[in-house]
Amino acid sequence: MNTTRKHVLAMGLCLVSAAAGAPLAAATTTSTTATPVSTSLTNTITDTVGDLLATLDTRAVTKAVVPVGATKDAVAALLRTAGAGARATWDARFGTLRALRADGYLTAARTGTAVDVARDWLASQPAAFGLSAAQVQGLTVARDHALPGTGTHVVSFVQTFAGAPAARGGRLNVAVASDGRVLSYAGETASGSALVGAWVLGETGALLKVAGTLAPGTAYAPVADGTQAGFMTFSRGPFAGPGYVRKVAFPTKTGPVAAYKVFFIKSQTEAWEVIVDGTTGAVLHRTSVVQFDEPHGTVYDNYPGAANGGQPRQQSFGATAESPKGWVDLTGATGTGVTTLGNNADTYANWSNFIAPVDNAPRPVSPTGHFDYAYSNQWAATKGQTTPPSYAEDLDPAATNLFFQHNRIHDEYYALGFTETAGNFQTDNGGKGGQGGDAIRGLVQAGAASGGAPTYTGRDNAYMLTLDDGIPPWSGMFLWEPIDDAFEGPHRDGSFDMSVIQHEYTHGLSNRYVAGGGALGSQQAGSMGEGWSDWYALNHGFNAGLLTKPIVGDYVTGNPTRGIRNWNYDQNPTTFGDIGYDLTGPEVHADGEIWTATLWDLRKALVARYGAAKGAAVAAQLVTDGMPLTAPNPSFLDARDGILSADLDRYHGDNTALIWSVFAKRGAGVSASSQTGDDTDPRPAFDVPAAASNGTVALTLVNATTGQPIPNARIILGRFEARVSSLVRTGTTGGATVKAVTGTYPLTVQAPGFGTQTIEGFSVTAGRNTAKKISLAPNLASTAAGAQVVSVSSQDDGAPAKFAFDDTAASVWSTKAGSTAYNAGPDERVTVKLAAPATVSSVRVSAYKATNASRFAALKGFTVQTSLDGVTWKTVRTGAFGYQAPRPTAPDLNYTTFALGTPTKAAYLRFFVDSVQGDTTKYAQVAEIEAFGSGATVANGTVTPDAPYGDQGTLTVNNPAAGDPTGMQNVFGVTGTEMNTACTFPPASQGVDGWVTKLPAGFSDGLHSVAVKGTSPLDATVGHDLDLYFLDSACALTGSTATSSADESAPIPPGTVYVLTHLYTGANVAVDVKATDNR
Repeated sequence: MNTTRKHVLAMGLCLVSAAAGAPLAAATTTSTTATPVSTSLTNTITDTVGDLLATLDTRAVTKAVVPVGATKDAVAALLRTAGAGARATWDARFGTLRALRADGYLTAARTGTAVDVARDWLASQPAAFGLSAAQVQGLTVARDHALPGTGTHVVSFVQTFAGAPAARGGRLNVAVASDGRVLSYAGETASGSALVGAWVLGETGALLKVAGTLAPGTAYAPVADGTQAGFMTFSRGPFAGPGYVRKVAFPTKTGPVAAYKVFFIKSQTEAWEVIVDGTTGAVLHRTSVVQFDEPHGTVYDNYPGAANGGQPRQQSFGATAESPKGWVDLTGATGTGVTTLGNNADTYANWSNFIAPVDNAPRPVSPTGHFDYAYSNQWAATKGQTTPPSYAEDLDPAATNLFFQHNRIHDEYYALGFTETAGNFQTDNGGKGGQGGDAIRGLVQAGAASGGAPTYTGRDNAYMLTLDDGIPPWSGMFLWEPIDDAFEGPHRDGSFDMSVIQHEYTHGLSNRYVAGGGALGSQQAGSMGEGWSDWYALNHGFNAGLLTKPIVGDYVTGNPTRGIRNWNYDQNPTTFGDIGYDLTGPEVHADGEIWTATLWDLRKALVARYGAAKGAAVAAQLVTDGMPLTAPNPSFLDARDGILSADLDRYHGDNTALIWSVFAKRGAGVSASSQTGDDTDPRPAFDVPAAASNGTVALTLVNATTGQPIPNARIILGRFEARVSSLVRTGTTGGATVKAVTGTYPLTVQAPGFGTQTIEGFSVTAGRNTAKKISLAPNLASTAAGAQVVSVSSQDDGAPAKFAFDDTAASVWSTKAGSTAYNAGPDERVTVKLAAPATVSSVRVSAYKATNASRFAALKGFTVQTSLDGVTWKTVRTGAFGYQAPRPTAPDLNYTTFALGTPTKAAYLRFFVDSVQGDTTKYAQVAEIEAFGSGATVANGTVTPDAPYGDQGTLTVNNPAAGDPTGMQNVFGVTGTEMNTACTFPPASQGVDGWVTKLPAGFSDGLHSVAVKGTSPLDATVGHDLDLYFLDSACALTGSTATSSADESAPIPPGTVYVLTHLYTGANVAVDVKATDNR
């Protein structure tokens, strides 16, 4: 059993009355003289204390009292009229009805006040409650409470006997809906009306009886000094508070006993409610009214309104095995008091700055350590009003919730091994190693005041900054709001989304724990950082029963289907070879989804093997143990090996084969390779070490119209093509061998002249070598197959229309940006002469956009027309790409085949861009337009690589000081700034500190690379350092590479028209720029 540190509630009349269940009225004083001490009792108390904290009830049931006779019959009558699913429970002490509920309401609607409705319902069958009709009418109304927002009233009645209220029994609670229907009943009534015994002791004698039991040896001469809420009040004497005594009736199965109810406050940490017999002073009931309680708060396990974990509940903030000091520092913060501050977390508002934790106020404060606040969601109610009230109204519940989640996660990870010596986040490490002083700072509503329109830098996001062990990290939870054509979600407070909070906290885990800490500097490592973060949030959500689908961020995005990611993780099809698949190109969040999906598969496989609880526990331990066993700046494969090592270490390799199988199915098999963690074109493989568990398929690809083999075709086990890594390419005979672990995969083929085609249900069976011939229909619209772009109404210099017919979605056709929204202007179009006249039966379209473009510029609606002569046109198909809010994603815009209603003979095809995804975007982009059909013989497509292009110049001076102060790389320097602002080629400052190269047409397709080499003067005392920046036709930045190397090389981002070579260090450096075709 855990040893817990208990917190004592602040003492006072309100606390005592709250524990007793009855509010105290304002105190009144009297001029009567003090009641003398009874002569039968000495003023020195000598009784024995005993177990004072234990609740004592002399009615403890040894044999239940069962209902009989009229009571039983009356309850049966109520059940008959209550409707479907009616069920009753009994009070074992009294043999009366304890609770009555049904699937619906217990009665029909009726008029009248809730009190009248409730009383009338009780009077309809009084025997069910052990009462007479007269007793029902004599019930006293103790409370008539309206439930906020529902109109339902909970009416509380109390039985009275000889004018005294019942105590510790005799309560009846009837819930009445706004239309007068009775919803439910719960109570504890006692039969009988004749009082047993009499009030003989007197109030003073009762108080002394209680004091003699609870404070033996203490001299006490109580003096009556007034009344309050029906109690006689007495001087406190040597004790911490006054005494309170009143006459009550104590219900028992044999009738109500005349008794006294006494509140006795011995000290700030010791106070009791005691009911004593009115004649003998014997204790009938005793309970402590000081809640030796841990600090607590009202929190949401998941998020407000979630199907699971969506209701507020009270959570202890006290000591746990992982946090023996408890979650709240009861000494409080200097100048503040007890607040959301403890050994693991420090949580407060950060309204004016979302980057750094500068606003250490305001914050919740509670002298009792009870942070119980109702959440009213004012940010949504005011529709994003940025001036308080609004979000500020909910600071206290938001801070409480974030504080809870941070502490909960601390304890979860501590149990998995992220302890003091692992670099966890704690102020005091208790001598257990590591560096203390680094409790996580939780920044609530970060940037609420400063991060909104027009920049929105403090909206629709969250972040975690992790420094070295001993330096506090901080995590900022933003407000979320809809931003047109950017992020079209609801108004939400990120401090209430468990998955987002745990995602961010986990960045601290991975940054501190992987490979000894501070070792996630590579692109794949950064992606895994995102992936681990999602996985741990999902793992907790499933373990706690909060989630039934693996979705992250559904609350803040308002998307219950896939949340903030591209998929529900059960539906994620990506593999190790898909790095760079997303609309943004290689990007840590999108590529991190590959890692999460793989780890989620691992968890599911272990759950299938061991069952839900053990399987999930094994998975969490393997993933966590694998972190410190992983190489620094790791690739996916390094982290895979860390998990394999963890399994060997903890589970003696029992799960090794299973782990290999999971990773192999995601392309991280034994033959996979990655040059470094920065490799964005790794080699995927789908095999496992055990040869018998693999199967092979010998593929042969042929042209469906000629029978010719198709060489140099990319074979991809997956659904994506643009920027992904192929498994293998076909040889000159059109052959390729696929080796994989048993499974069924989507097989995608991309080849010049054939576009991109996906074959479903490609199966591999362990131990079998099979052969498969695939006939591919030519892409009639492919320029590689002989199609020609005849005309285009609008095209950007860096993204010409021909890029829509080059068999790949890696390049895009973009219209020129207009002065108004594209959807308000004309529908741009492109006309292509097909490779051969044919009967067109389908078009295949990719709505991908350039990696640097807005996703809301992507194609939405389109129209396809065909013609035999290029003059007379017929509309043969319309279609559209939709998306789920808050934004279009890769699966929304990926290749889709649109069949024509009727196959149509055509020699020409015209494609209209009817609309784009966003209402404010001023240009349109389409990645690929392909056409398929029959009735024509089309030879294999051919691509002639572009000849290398070179450019030379001299850079006079360096410019290391210029740059973007936020740390985000940008165009900078004299030459770069001029080009970026004036966009005139060549710039007047050409050669000052930068050299601008204009690329030949066609080099902006994303399939070319550039390298720059500098030559310093022979007498130079230092060398040189060159950086590369890429600009589109409007001279906006499309990408950059700026490493510590003297010279640079990089792929040219799609849409690039200009390459800026910038001199970071050196002088009078000659530069040689060379761009080449990667095909």
